Amino acid sequence: MISLLDTNFSGRRIGLFGGSFNPAHEGHVAMSLYAIKRLHLDQIWWVVSPQNPLKTRDEMQSLATRVARAKVIAAPHKKIIVTDIEDVLQTRFTIDLLRALKRKFPRTNFVWLMGQDNLATIHLWKSWRKIFSEVPIAVFLRSGYSDPRVRGVAEATFAKAKMPLASAKDVVVSKSPAWVVLDNVLNPVSASQIRQQSKFTSSTNSSNEGVIKMVVKKPAAKKTAAKKTVAKKPAAKKAVAKKTAVKKPAARKAVAKKTAVKKPAAKKAVAKKATVKKAVKKTVAKKPAAKKVAKKK
Repeated sequence: MISLLDTNFSGRRIGLFGGSFNPAHEGHVAMSLYAIKRLHLDQIWWVVSPQNPLKTRDEMQSLATRVARAKVIAAPHKKIIVTDIEDVLQTRFTIDLLRALKRKFPRTNFVWLMGQDNLATIHLWKSWRKIFSEVPIAVFLRSGYSDPRVRGVAEATFAKAKMPLASAKDVVVSKSPAWVVLDNVLNPVSASQIRQQSKFTSSTNSSNEGVIKMVVKKPAAKKTAAKKTVAKKPAAKKAVAKKTAVKKPAARKAVAKKTAVKKPAAKKAVAKKATVKKAVKKTVAKKPAAKKVAKKK
């Protein structure tokens, strides 16, 4: 496999997405795909840091485990390249990494990608002002950091270098300092939440097995959804069958009752007519009696 350091990236537009990726997740993918489209990038490099100087090692997975996890998540996306180049170049701070990459790739257009949470604390980083002077910067929106009334130290210091969102694609080839805040959709997923939910700690998972366990969780959710769907449909059919079965016999019984009641009533009416005819016969029979009286007279 050819190393990034042995590849020619002259004239290419490369986004550098640095972080611990502890662990990498779909939120990282969503932001990367958005940046590729918004900034017209050829590639995004996920620069997995060996150890963030501002973070403790308490819940930090090994570099090999984090890189392996990141590669699994990014595998479907050819423009996302996962790299441990910071470890290869033996740089510990962002400013040192940027300078080393610019020396190696002097004709490549790099842009540093980071979230608003990092923008709020970048003034704590080593030579942070020089970072703004080395490469252009694109900032992702993050929940809890989007209040326009709140300005961090770096935002206030480089306020004049901020570019409008409409010119976002031009920031990559702009002369530093130049930075822009993007308009990506906020994603609630965070690495800290994933670590809490899955107990993602170095003491329990020190190999790539931890990566596999975390990736296998999604299919389990799909199976559960499938079971619910299958269970609901038969229940619905039974309910319909019951209603149909009950209604039809009831309707037939009702018709049968009406028919049974009406027919006897008709017979009685015929019987009454027969009685009237008999009465007429009696009346007719009486007339001869009257003739006999006349003869006697």
